[in-house]
Parts: sequence; structure tokens; C-alpha cells
Amino acid sequence: MGEIRIVSTKAGPVEIVQVPGNKPPALFFPGGHASASSDCGWELYTASGHEVISFSRPGYGATRVGALTAAQFVPLVRDACDQLGIGEIAVGVGVSFGGLQAVHVATDPQLAPQRLALHSCAPSALPYPDTRAETIAGPLLFSPLLEGLVWSTVRRLVRSDSGLRRMMARLSRLPADQWWGELTSADKAEARTLFQGMRSGHGFINDLRQAKPTGSATRRDAISRVECPTLITASRNDAGVSFAHAEEFAARIPQATLAEIDAPTHLFWIGPGKRQAASIVKSFLARGSN
Repeated sequence: MGEIRIVSTKAGPVEIVQVPGNKPPALFFPGGHASASSDCGWELYTASGHEVISFSRPGYGATRVGALTAAQFVPLVRDACDQLGIGEIAVGVGVSFGGLQAVHVATDPQLAPQRLALHSCAPSALPYPDTRAETIAGPLLFSPLLEGLVWSTVRRLVRSDSGLRRMMARLSRLPADQWWGELTSADKAEARTLFQGMRSGHGFINDLRQAKPTGSATRRDAISRVECPTLITASRNDAGVSFAHAEEFAARIPQATLAEIDAPTHLFWIGPGKRQAASIVKSFLARGSN
């Protein structure tokens, strides 16, 4: 766990977590229901020696800047980096719903990360959620009025292995019998910690607002403006985000590499498949470095 800090910006407080490293940082944007302190695969970058600066996006954690879009949040990311004394940025990293924020960071001429990595990300130019049922249920269940009750229920559920299995199974297209037995005790503890720390706040509704079909052209334009080398990872077993989003990102970003991974769930950094993801990221970071 890194150090939690609150950075004062012109729009309000922004929560970050700093994980030490001796190489230029990865700016890390976790996905829906996750704050800066949610470890969504930091080790993929710290293992190569990079510092990680994880951000609570608008509406999550202790970030209190209003319902800013990903584009509108970029100046506050710049402000935070300036206050932290960060110059060179090795890579912008987006996980799941954090991908759109990472895209906008990658296209900012002042931040100018050397690379971009998108892990199991949505929305692309395609809208999200991927199913009509999720489109209807998501705004209701994870509204500011109900999300506290939902996540308190989840925290109780995942105390047991059977409850944790049920939660993770919802994020996989494979029968749980095919992968649950391959999870180590450490894997289960990591997944349990992740779920127990999740809250939606006002952030998830803000995410959904930016993922609608009406915003497809705007997202397509932003994605197409990414000029740096980009790694896109995704699994066809992921029930949280359709593989079609990864294909769409890869089709729009000029210097994109799409790496299909065999992770059994949306939580690609936990359990089977994490070694594959780590190897892919390590090679990507080393490419062209001194």
C-alpha cells in the first residue's frame, strides 16, 4: 500500500496514492467503483521499478471536484503532477472505466506520457454497458442513494470463500469450476480486499454518463488523437467488458498493440493469467527504453 495524499487543486481536493519506485511514474487510473487506494494491478509496473501515482477520479474516494468529464479532469492531473514535482511520465495506465481518463492524459501535450496502457477498458467509441440489462440496472443499483447499501452487502458476502466465488464468477464467461481452484490464498485475499474497499460514490454515475451512445463521436475523436505507443490487453473470458472494446481501441490508435490474454475474469491481475499479463507489460515498458 502506498501513501495516500490529498492534493489541493483549483477545482477542489484530488486524492492520490503514491507507490515508490526509482523510475519515472506510471499515472494510474483505476476503474469503476474504485478509488486511488484500489490496487488494480500496480505490481505490473512497480515490478519494473516504476513509481505508481494512482488517482481517485471525479466522484470517487476523497476527490471532490464535481462531475467533471475525463477531458475536464486533465488540468487537475497536471496540477497534481506539478505539485508532486513530476516531470517525465513513463506511462498512463487505465483499467476498465479508467481507460477514458488515461486516453485524455495521453493526448495532453503537457503531460505527454511516453506510453499508454489500456487494460480491459471501456468505453471505447462503442457505448458501455455492453448489455441492456446492465444499462438499466447500473444507474439504479449504483446511484448515490443505493450504492452504500449495495457495497455493504458485498462486503458481508465476500467474507466467505463461497461469497467471493459468486462475486468473481459474475465477472467471468467461464464456469467457475474451470478457474476457481487455481486461485491461491493470496489471490483470494487480494480479491477480497478489492471488493471490500469498493464504493461507487457519485463516480459511477459520472462514468456511465460519459459512456452513452450519444458520446461515441467525441470518444472516437479522443482515442484517434493518441500518438504514443499503446498497449491494449483484454480477455475474451471477461464478462465485465466486451472484447469488442479492445478491438475498437486498437483500430483507432495508430501505434496500438492488442495483446489478448487468457485471464478468466475481469480482474486480470489476480489469479490465472497474471503472469502472462506481467510478462506482456514488462516487454512493453522495456521496448525502446535506454
